[in-house]
Formats: sequence, structure tokens, C-alpha cells
Amino acid sequence: MTSKEMEARSGVPRANIRYYEAEGLLAPARSGNGYRDYSEEDLRTLEKIKLLRRLGVTIEALRALRDGRAELSAVLDRRLAEVGGEQAALGRVERVCGDLRRTGTTFTGLDPGRYLADLDAPALPGEGGPWWEKASASALPETDRLPTVCSASRRLFARMFDEFLAWMLLVAGLCLLGYNPTRAALAISFAGVVLLGVLEPLSLHLWGTTPGKALLGMRLAGMDGKNLPYSEGVTRYLMMLWMGLGFYIPILSLVMILRSAWRCWKEEPQPWDDGVAYTAKPFRLRYAASLILTVLLVLIVGEAVNSWSQLPPNRGDLTVAEFAENYNRQAEYLDFGGRAYLDEDGQWQEKPEDGSQIISLEDLMDVNPWDDAKAFHYTVEDGHVTAVTMSGTFQNTTAMWVETPDSYVPQIVTALVWGRREAPFWSLSRQAQLREQEEADWERGFTLHQPGVIITAEVEQTGFCYFQGMGWQPVEEGNRLSFTYTVALDNG
Repeated sequence: MTSKEMEARSGVPRANIRYYEAEGLLAPARSGNGYRDYSEEDLRTLEKIKLLRRLGVTIEALRALRDGRAELSAVLDRRLAEVGGEQAALGRVERVCGDLRRTGTTFTGLDPGRYLADLDAPALPGEGGPWWEKASASALPETDRLPTVCSASRRLFARMFDEFLAWMLLVAGLCLLGYNPTRAALAISFAGVVLLGVLEPLSLHLWGTTPGKALLGMRLAGMDGKNLPYSEGVTRYLMMLWMGLGFYIPILSLVMILRSAWRCWKEEPQPWDDGVAYTAKPFRLRYAASLILTVLLVLIVGEAVNSWSQLPPNRGDLTVAEFAENYNRQAEYLDFGGRAYLDEDGQWQEKPEDGSQIISLEDLMDVNPWDDAKAFHYTVEDGHVTAVTMSGTFQNTTAMWVETPDSYVPQIVTALVWGRREAPFWSLSRQAQLREQEEADWERGFTLHQPGVIITAEVEQTGFCYFQGMGWQPVEEGNRLSFTYTVALDNG
């Protein structure tokens, strides 16, 4: 019969059955697929264990009975003597309490000597009537089951930290390899689940806990008291994914999480903890503090890796070729968009998707009037780039408005300035720097001083449409727009 059938027929909870198996009192056969296969003899043995444990017979005595090292009559005689002694001791307590109550003494005036002598006197079996007169049939002892952790919040936060750590390891690894993780958020989430399925069983096998469980004072062991074998850890993880998280399937996942919380509320073991001793130390505030501090530390390390990965490959003073290499790498990693890139002379080239050859912009069919204006002009001193300029003029067009290529300026900054000593290391500061550039007045021009760089935008335009009243005014003849953008290093 199955575990469920054994539980139903015997009235013994499955957690207790597993405990008796761990203690060697039950040894069910295993079917071809590894599941337990209980026999009628196993059921009778379990009922005997149930009876004798409810009578207070110890596990050690049961083990001796099973091995033939003790007789049932001798074990019961010993238990009767114990019960008689317990009843006699309780009767002694009852009489001493009554004597004390009748004297009306106070705590200050209490003379404990005589009463202690009465309590310490041997408890005789015949004292207080037959031993079994006041006996009550107790339930199975609470210790007759493998321990489990029923704190839903504690288990949840441990799980969330382990998932967070696996995700951060993936993100940091991709950053170090030069791949921007924001491009594959969904794939990283899936990979994090797979990575945790490898690392969690390994951690349980080696140390009996995971980082999240360790921080919250929890650990796991098998029925033999040893760390879980790796294969059992993998099975446990897969069962948790399905029966605890519903494989992250919307709605189903929520249902599974609520069912898991309900089992914790009823202090029942989770299905994936079957045959596992899950223990936890008494909760202390230091556990929560250690978890929070560790999360902050991981976030700081992760942000440091992210910040480092956004730096260009060439640092300090740059030649034109080094600037071009920086620009191409930043365009690829920071996802500037487009297929164009700079050659070693700092001139625009087009790289086909198959990488077979390089085609100049002039040969492209979709060349627009701004291509010449996009060209970078370099100011070089002692062989090093000190400024990059873009300029152009556009006039006599029927277009309602013309958009200048100002988006290239922040890209120049990431390639020319971010690798210098004056540039902030942390990405949050650099992102704030880019936001400040975006908020500048690109239509009228400006001069912006930032750490290590001076950005100048000079813009003049006349004759283009503008909004007035209820609509756009027409484009004037002889319209003209000119601009000059300069990114210059500030060595002062």
C-alpha cells in the first residue's frame, strides 16, 4: 500500500511514519520507481508502535522489543512502575500544595524545609491507590515526527534571498563577460531558476543549508541525520517548484503559494519536505538584521560590477583609434542602436549583420542629408583626443521640422570621458550625468560643465514651423538650421 493508504488505515500521520522509519522501527519495501510499498505486516507493526507509544513506552524500549532484547511483559512492568511513581509524585505535590494553602502563610513567612522534605521523599508505587486509576490515554508524543519549520515568512524570505542571490550571480557574470543583462531579462529569470536548481541541492549536500536558510537559522537533514544526497536535493527542488510555486505559472503560482502558507498555518510539513528533518533555531532579531545587511552588501557588490562593466575598454588619454574602439564598444554594450560604427580613423562605417564586409555610408541607399553632419571632427593634442565636434547646416526644406543628431553627444561622452580619472565610478552618478545632458536646452544651445568635460551646443534656426493658436504655422522660404556640438575634455 502507498504512504497515503498507510496513513488512512493506521490513523498515524505521515510525518510520524517517516520518523519511525528513520528510527529503524519500520522498513517498508521499495517499488521499482522508488516509492514506498507498505505491507499488511508493516501496518500491524505500526499499530503496535502506535499503541505502545501512546502508553509511554520509549523508542529505545520499542527498538529492544523489535530486536528481541526485551520482553513485552518486562517493558510494561517498568512502564507501570514509572506511571505509579509519576502518580505518587503528583499526589505528593497535591498534598503539599494543600498543606501550604491551609496554613495561610505568606511568601515572607514561608518555612520551606518541612515541605521540601515531603516532596523529596521517595514516591512509592502503592501510594495514592492503584497506579492505573487516574491514567489517561495520551496522544502520540510530539517528538515522534521529523521536525519541520512552519514559519511561512521565515521560509519565504529564505527562498527569496536564495533566488535573489542566484539572479545576481547571473547578472554579475554577464556584466563581467561584457554582455548587457538588460537585453535578456526574461532569459535571465529562467536561467536563475535553473541555476538555483543546481546550486541549492549542492549547498544542501555540502553544508545542510543554503545562504538564505543559514542567515535565518535554518538547516535540513535526511532521515539518517546526514546532509541530503545531491539527487534528493534536486528532487526536493523540483517538487518545491511545482507544489510550492506552480512553476511560476500565473494564477496557479498564487494558488500554490497560498496552499503552502495554509499548510504552514496548520503546522503541517510541506510535500517536498517528506523524509526531511527541517530545523530552525528560535527566531532572533539578529537573523533579520543579518539578512538585510547581506542583501545590501550583495546589492553594493552587484552595483560595483555593473558600474565597472559600463566603463570603456581604453582609459585615460585616448588616440583617435582608441576613442573609436571605446565608442563601438559602448554603442554595443549600452545599446545606442543602429548598425553604424567607427573605424580606426574615427570615421563612420556600416557593418552588415553578417559581418562580411564594410560599406561606407555614401554607398547606402538610405543616406539622409544629415550623414555628413554626423561626422566626428577631432581635436588632437600630443596624439590624444581632447575634443570631438559635430556640426552641420540645413536649409531650404519643406519639412515642418528638422531633428538634429544631438543624441550622439551623450554617446561621445561615454566613450571619451567615462574612462578618465575625473569620471564618477558608480553608474548611478553617470546616469545622473546623462539625465542632466538630456534636460539641457538642445533647441537654443547651452554650455554644460560636468566632471572632466565641457559640453557646448550652438544652435541657430529660422523659418521653420511653430505652433500658434489652433495649428502649425507654415514653413517659411529660406529656412535655415545650423548647429555645432562640442565635447571637450576639461583638464582644469
